[in-house]
Amino acid sequence: MSKIHRLAATAAVLATAGVSAFAGSAGASTTSTPDYVRLHIQVTGADGHSTYGSLRCDPPAGRHNRPAEACAELAAVDGNPAALNVSVPWIRCNPQAQEPTTVRMTGYWGSTVVDYRRTFANPCMVMTTTGSVFSI
Repeated sequence: MSKIHRLAATAAVLATAGVSAFAGSAGASTTSTPDYVRLHIQVTGADGHSTYGSLRCDPPAGRHNRPAEACAELAAVDGNPAALNVSVPWIRCNPQAQEPTTVRMTGYWGSTVVDYRRTFANPCMVMTTTGSVFSI
């Protein structure tokens, strides 16, 4: 298992223990989840290996580890992954740890086309910024 996958697995265990921390940090949703949500998710580690998943939100499902939490976090930002800023106070990341991790999300949030891509310094920074959304 690569260092990135070990870190991601450890982070997922920690995040599962604190699901309420993620949901609370996203804030109260001022928008509702649209009836049609079909999102494709890709996470690519520094080694070039990609992991793929999917997310649907009515009801929460897909190839995703925490679809309900991810849907709630996206609903809080009206489906805009660029607006995610989920603060997880009990996880501290080293932003200087260079293991570039690129996330990509494409699909539909209701009638809105989603095409998002961002590279983070490391997998921990992905989690502390985007919460459950890229936990595939």
